[in-house]
Amino acid sequence: MDDTLSPAESAVSWQDQIRAREEEARLAFLKADLVALDGLFANVLTVNSPLQKLVSKSELFELLRTGRVRHLENACEIEYMNRHGDTVVVMGNDWVIDPPDRMMSRRRFTNIWRLDGSIWRLFARHAHVVSREAARNGDKG
Repeated sequence: MDDTLSPAESAVSWQDQIRAREEEARLAFLKADLVALDGLFANVLTVNSPLQKLVSKSELFELLRTGRVRHLENACEIEYMNRHGDTVVVMGNDWVIDPPDRMMSRRRFTNIWRLDGSIWRLFARHAHVVSREAARNGDKG
C-alpha cells in the first residue's frame, strides 16, 4: 500500500491524532465510560485480552458493565507507531492497578487503529501481562 501522505496528512498530524485517541481510550476505560468507548472502538473490535481469551466489543463492554474488568490506575508508554495507509500499529507497555487487592500488572500491548471515514477507531488490541506485584502506596509504575 502507498504510504505517501498529502501535506494535510503529515506524520505529525496522524501521530498526534493517534496519541490523542490512545489517551482518550485510556481515560474512558478507567472511568468505564461506555459512551466514550463506543465512539473510540470499531464495532468489530477484537481484543486478545490478559484474561487469556478473545473478546468482542460487546463482551468487553459487558465485562466493564459488571465490574469484571476495572482499573483503579493506569499509565501507558508508546514505544512504536507506524502508519500503513488507513491503519496504524501502536506498540508499547503499560501498567494497571486493579481492585480489590491493588495488584499492579505490567503489560505489553499492541493496538491497531483504522481510519473510519475521518475518525480513527481501535480495531484490534493484544495485551499480555509480563509481571504482577502488589502496588505500593502512591505507586505510579
